[in-house]
Parts: sequence; C-alpha cells; structure tokens
Amino acid sequence: MATAGVVVEEAVRRYAGGKPAALLPALLGLLSRQQPSSGWARALASQLHADVAKRPLSAAASNSLLCYYLRSSRLDLALHHLRCRSTPRDSLTYNTLLNHLPASSSSSTTFRLFRFAMRHAHAAFHPNIASLLSLLRASSSYSDHFLHMIHAYLLKTPASIHTPVANSLLSLYATLGDFASAAILFGEMPDRDVASWTSMIGACLGSGYADQALRLFREMLADGALQPDGVVAVVVLRACAMLEDVRAGASVHAVATRRGLQGDLFVDNSLVDMYAKCLDLRSARKVFDLIAVKNVVSWNTMLSGLVHAGSYPEALHLLALQIGVVGDETTLAVLLQLCKKKRLGGQAARSVHGAAIRRRLLSMALLNALLDAYGKCGLVEDVLRLFQGMRERNVITWSTVIAACAHNARPHAAMACFVAMLVTGERPNSITVLSLVEACGSCAEMWASRRAHGVAVRSGLGFELAVGNALVHMYGKCGELGASARVFDTMPVKDVLTWNSMIGALGMNGRARDALALLHRMEAEGDEVRPNGVTMLAALWACAHGGLVEEGIGCLESMARQSLQPRVEHVSCVVDMLARAGDLDGAAEIVRRSSGGGSPAAWSALLSACRRRGDGGGGEVGRSAAARVLELEPGKSAGYLMSMGMGLGKGWAAGMRWAMREKGVKVESGHSVVQHAGGSERFVWWDGAHPRRAEVYAMLHLLHRHMKHHHTDADIQYICQCQVDNN
Repeated sequence: MATAGVVVEEAVRRYAGGKPAALLPALLGLLSRQQPSSGWARALASQLHADVAKRPLSAAASNSLLCYYLRSSRLDLALHHLRCRSTPRDSLTYNTLLNHLPASSSSSTTFRLFRFAMRHAHAAFHPNIASLLSLLRASSSYSDHFLHMIHAYLLKTPASIHTPVANSLLSLYATLGDFASAAILFGEMPDRDVASWTSMIGACLGSGYADQALRLFREMLADGALQPDGVVAVVVLRACAMLEDVRAGASVHAVATRRGLQGDLFVDNSLVDMYAKCLDLRSARKVFDLIAVKNVVSWNTMLSGLVHAGSYPEALHLLALQIGVVGDETTLAVLLQLCKKKRLGGQAARSVHGAAIRRRLLSMALLNALLDAYGKCGLVEDVLRLFQGMRERNVITWSTVIAACAHNARPHAAMACFVAMLVTGERPNSITVLSLVEACGSCAEMWASRRAHGVAVRSGLGFELAVGNALVHMYGKCGELGASARVFDTMPVKDVLTWNSMIGALGMNGRARDALALLHRMEAEGDEVRPNGVTMLAALWACAHGGLVEEGIGCLESMARQSLQPRVEHVSCVVDMLARAGDLDGAAEIVRRSSGGGSPAAWSALLSACRRRGDGGGGEVGRSAAARVLELEPGKSAGYLMSMGMGLGKGWAAGMRWAMREKGVKVESGHSVVQHAGGSERFVWWDGAHPRRAEVYAMLHLLHRHMKHHHTDADIQYICQCQVDNN
C-alpha cells in the first residue's frame, strides 16, 4: 500500500509539473476509484477539470471523470462535462450517469437524463440493468399511466426478462395500487424468486385482498423450490390479522418455526400482533414472553392488543412490567386509550401529558390523542387550554375539539370553535360536521342547526350517509319535521339508521300514524333495508305516545315474523302503552310473563304508568310495582321519585324520602332547555332558585286548566306535588 501511495503521488507530481497527456487517462481511472473526500483527489479533480476542456479524451477517460463527479455528488459538473461537444459519449457514458446519480436527485432529473440519452445516442444507447432499475425507482413519484409507458418500453428490451427488473416493476405497481397490472405481470414472469412472491402478496394485501394473499402464500409453499423469508412471513401475518383468521395465522406460525424464522424480532412482533387482533391473547402473550430481547415495538404491540381486546387490567399490569424500555409515542397513545376505556380519570391523562412534555414527544398525532382523551374524561377546559397552546393544527385537531365540546354539553363553545376553524381556512370533514350537528341538536337552537346544515352542503358533505343521518336526527330533536323530512327524501342512499331517525323523529313529535306509515314503507323496500330492533322500538314508542294500542300490539307481533326477538326495551314500551290506555292489569301481566319475572326497566315502566294515573297509583298494581322496583334497584332514585308521585298520601311520600336518606340515595337533577327570543333558559328538577319560578308554575297551572277544558287527561295531582316539593 505504501508503494502504491508513492506511485500515485509521483504520478500526480509529474502531471502537475509537465502535464504529459499520456498520464491523463491513467489518472482519471485512478480518480474514479478514489474516495471523494480524499484531499489529493479533490486537488487533482480541479486540475483535470480545467485540462479536459482543452484536449480530447477517450471515452473511457471521460467516463472515469464523470463517475468521480457523480460519486462526489457534483451533478452540476457531471452535466456540464456531458454537454461539452468535445466529450465522447457511448452507451457506457449514459449508463454511468444513470447508475451513479446521487440519492438526492429528483425523479424528474432521472427522466430528463434518460430522454437526453435516448435523443443523442439513439441506437448507441443500450441501458443496462442498473440503469433500468434507476429509471423504475424514479417512476414511483409518477402516476400508473407513466409507469405503463415505462413498462411498454421495457418490453422492447431484453432486460424485461430479468427478474430484478420485473420485481422492481411489480413492486411499483403494488405501491401505486394497480393490482390488475401487478397480477398480469406476475403471471407472465418466467422466473420468480422470493422477492417476486413477496411483492405480489403485498400487492394483494395493499388492495384489500387478504384472502388472495393467503392463497398465494400457499402456492409458494406448494412450489417447494423457494423458502419463505422473514419479509414474506410478516406480510402474510398481516393478512391473517386483517381477516382475523387465527387458524391461518397459526399455520404461518408453524411454517415460520420450521424455517427457523422464530427469533427474528420482526416476525415475533408480527405474530404477537396477529394473535392479539384475532383476540387470542393467550397465544399472543406466549409469543411475547418467548421474545428474548424485546424492543419498544414488542411492548407496544402487546399493549395495543390488550387494549383492543378490552383486557384493561392486564394492560395496566403489563405496563408495570415495562422496565428498562423507554416508551415512545405509541406507548403514550396506548396509555391515553386506557385513560378513556378504563376511565382512569383526567389525572392519568395529565400524567401522560407531562411524560410527553418531558420526553419531547409532542407530535401533532399525540397532541390530537391528548385532546381526545381530555374530552372523553370530561375535561373541556384542559382541551381548550391545550388547543390554544398548539402551534400547528390540522382538521383532526379542530374536529376533536369540536367533538369534545359537543359531547360535554358545551354546544356554544363547539360552534365558536367551528367558526374559528372556518376563519383559518381549514376545510371541515365529515367528522367535523357530525360533531357540529350534534352540538346544534343538543342546544335546540334552529339558527345554529340551519347553519350547520348549510356548512355541510357547502362543504360537499350534505349527501354523505352519516351526515344525512345526523341532520335528520338534529332536525327531529328541534321539532322541525319538515326540514327533517326534506333531508330524508333527498338522501340518495339510506341505511337502517336513516329510517330509524326519521321514524323516531315523527313519533317524538306526536306524528304516530305518520311514523307507522313510514315503517310500512320501509318494510316495502324489500331486501335493501330491513327493520331492526331499534326500528320497532321507535314504532312502539310512537304508538304508546299516540294512543294507538292495536297498532302497537300489531308491531310487537310482527317482530316474530321478521325474526326479531323482543328485548326488555320493547316489553317496557308495550307496558307503557297499555298503561297509558288504562289497562294496568294487562300491563302488569305482560311484565310478569317477560323473561325472569320482569326486568327493572319493565317494572319501572309499569310504576311510571301508575304514577301518571294518580288516584292511588292503580291500587295494588302500583304498590306491587313500587315494591318490585325498589327491591331490584334499591340504590337508584328513580323508583323512589315515581313512588312519591303516585298519590298514596303524605305518609307514603315521607316514607320514601326517609328510605332515600337511610340508603344514601341521591337525586341526579334532570334539566330541560327552552329557547326564547332573548336566548335560552335552563330548568333543573326540584330547583327553587330560578328567578322566575313563580311565573313558571303559574303558567303551568294555566296550561293545565286549558288542557282540562279540552278533555285532555293530565296529572294535576303530580304537578301540584312538584310545586309543594319546590316550596
């Protein structure tokens, strides 16, 4: 090496002194093989660069200089040298240029050079395998149509039969999602290696054909000539997880074990993920425990699987064992999932937030997850505080904040946030509009509801199924049946939720016969959409509140014909319907005949009906219903409150109050919101502090007298009892 170094230095010295032309090709060849960082190489390159412009070079010497420029990432000098008229060019020149392009070169640069070679060299340019692979790598930035053009060119060259070129083309088709072209190319390949099968299996998986991916894997095994590697195993395990096919996953596990792939960390992590997503937590934990050296992906995969399966205590236990492995953003995201699912509370979410700050893991994705966790924990102020401190926001950020405000009874904050979102120029998506519609429905303000509808239409989301369903429900809650029906009629596609929302809106607003007519129309639609249990419950509710007893009984009987099993909600609704019609004995008989001697909900429905009747609460039926409800749910306040309102005397009501105090039963205050010209008012049950309380009860009695004048059955005794209790 020392002798070679002396020879090089002597050659460089002699060239610098007299610059004999005979030394130039040798020095260029030597230069092309040196490290670009070499000091003498840089100095020599500067001298040669000036000399080659003055004297002709052979093609080999020119290519050597070109190779050095490219290895030094001096694409500008390489292109300048290539454009010189005195520079000899042959096929090797262009192949050298394409093969040694710097990694930072853009795809457009590659294509421009390729076109330059085709235009100037014509038949003299014969791209080699490395040049074609460079061309294919550049194609990944373009459309599938452009890739088809490259494919057509390759078919005219002998290189198209080479497996590396075909594999690269196959991988590009898979990346661009052109499954049909990938399948055709795979079928025409004369020779396939493991990379070919891996690319085709990945193309199947990327296009959603997980079952075909498994079929191809079985064909590969049946061929017998190729041995699957870890990359194939990982891809096939993803297909098993997508299908939730634990038997197929276990078969792949067995193949991996026989091939000696178990112990590969990527394969082991994929096995844990597959078993967890197939809800086989025992096998997942067994593979996890056998991993000798676990990385953060191993822990995150096992934790995510436990949370996905709902095994929250085991997930918390596993977190306690995670010693010596520093969690990443995925770990913190799993912790946030636990905060929401396990209801660990806002303090746990704040602890995760603090850990993220300490580790500087404050990506937008994690901050959005924190916003969602705070919202699910009811910490709206924390949501707004974190949101205001975020420097960057995307549509997910805005949607999460709006949803948090809507879900936590802060509709006006949700609407204000939405207006601010529009001011910033961020375009809402369907989740944003759904959250906004929910907020507008909860505040019962029509101007806001109409504005939300307008936003949905202007955003091009008005005809999306989920948005349309939310609009039907929102207008129904606001009592705007005309607007609700217009949205319903203009929806191009309706699912069962659409019909349920419209039937429920009609029933909730006293249009029982219209609700039944819509139910019959839904049944006439045939196989496109069929009523479910929620549909029948909405119809029964409409019959109960519309006094349509015979029609309600008919709905209940039709459930058997439609293979729908009546649930406790349906029984409770029928009980309420019969009781409203005055048939308390029939209602009590239905409750007794229901499964298990009657659920708490069914007995509560009967008790509520007895309370509405007043005048002793239906006698023995009311007393037995009250006793049964208090026996089944002694810790809930609803049974005591309904029993107090049955009109069984002050002693009975006092006894109920005493029982509530003895058992520590507390009343959760219900409330209602009424909109008026000056804004909205919130009325809370048993709240005597409202400033206009006297006016409210005066109007209540005025309405009652008006109802009695029109022969409407009303519960004056219960109304009076409410006033006494508030005094």
